[in-house]
Amino acid sequence: MSDLTGNGPGQGSLPRPLELRRERRFHSLGDLMYESVRRQTFTNWTLPFVDPDQLARAGFFFLRTDDHVQCAFCQGVVGYWDPGDQPLEEHRRHFSSCRFVSGMPTGNVPAYHSADDTGRVYRLLEEYHHFRVSSTRPTGSNYRTDATQQDCSHMSYPQFNTDATRSQTFRKWPKSVKVSLDALAAAGFFYTGLSDFVQCFHCGGGLFGWREGDNPAADHAHYYPWCPFIRTIWDRSAETRPWGDNLPPAPIIRPIQLSSQEEDLLLAHPLAKRVVEMGLLASSVKAALKDKLERTGRFCLEVTEALEVVFDYDENRRSASTSVLMRDGLVPMESAPVLETGLVSDSIQAATGSQNARLEELRTRKQRLQKEVTDLQRRLEEETRRLVCRICKTNRVEVVLQPCSHLHLCANCARPLDRCRTCNSAVRGTLRPIIG
Repeated sequence: MSDLTGNGPGQGSLPRPLELRRERRFHSLGDLMYESVRRQTFTNWTLPFVDPDQLARAGFFFLRTDDHVQCAFCQGVVGYWDPGDQPLEEHRRHFSSCRFVSGMPTGNVPAYHSADDTGRVYRLLEEYHHFRVSSTRPTGSNYRTDATQQDCSHMSYPQFNTDATRSQTFRKWPKSVKVSLDALAAAGFFYTGLSDFVQCFHCGGGLFGWREGDNPAADHAHYYPWCPFIRTIWDRSAETRPWGDNLPPAPIIRPIQLSSQEEDLLLAHPLAKRVVEMGLLASSVKAALKDKLERTGRFCLEVTEALEVVFDYDENRRSASTSVLMRDGLVPMESAPVLETGLVSDSIQAATGSQNARLEELRTRKQRLQKEVTDLQRRLEEETRRLVCRICKTNRVEVVLQPCSHLHLCANCARPLDRCRTCNSAVRGTLRPIIG
């Protein structure tokens, strides 16, 4: 197999049968951080010797082009699978710097939930995602706090409100997906540019997992019956399609706001733990992650995003506090009449100075932590490159050349050499180092 440079897919037994489709709805491409969403992209997977459960568990989703899959975290693409290939090992071999396969904290939500607090927070995020997909609607990049199924008075993506603008987005639609592009555009869908994920310009609802014979307008009305656009072009009373496996799961009923117990549970997520370890206040981390989840329906994807979320939340909260003080007359405004003495009370000066000092401290800490993360990422990439064979650029280094002692090559590339590629010394023998 290969990361897109192989000669073709391996030959095996008969293609595996198509699976039942359970959930086809999505609201954001960020939903691919959920293993359950990645797994649903493989309902059209026909390669018999590669397990789609293992592919989704390894961070991959199906691109619908040949047998190519892509990592939801590093965007690395792997294809041309052979019998015996292990998805996680292949992912690590081709993209060893990926945060997901390197074991670094990410926003991945696995399908298996352990019984500890980390498993409980994964279960909470899974259920909350199911609730948001079935009971709310996206509005571009964010959710409105009142954006429920009944609130559809505005367009989520007004830039795609004509058939012509939507049709232009399908230029790179995967050729293996045999669905009429004109029908997709006429049904209000535009192409997101990834796999076969499309979204409605008006209600924002998205669908994927398309198969030959699907009716885009009927599917749109079936999964998003409250969309004002599809209701103007589709008469549900005339619907005669036997839906079979194409039925959306029953919605979860719960509030959009997290409870205090659920908010506390967010600190058990690996990303939250890492951010707290880096010196941020647990109360700020908890409140910021809760705000992001309720506002956007998404958790953070990586540590740097979590840091940005916490710092932005603290800064916005302090700005709001300053506005309240100004409104109540506790902090002088430029437009307010200046006291004859031209002085502010000592207590208010102290409070304002303390607030400004704390804000400056947070900004300094943010810059320091961002630099630390950048330096660690750079060092990790450098060390990773040092462990890759200098000839094939794929395998890890395995052989020490003698007598020069250079450790720069894998076993396959070192075998035919009579001189070191680094120092040009004659090779008298090789050793395999034992580490551990």
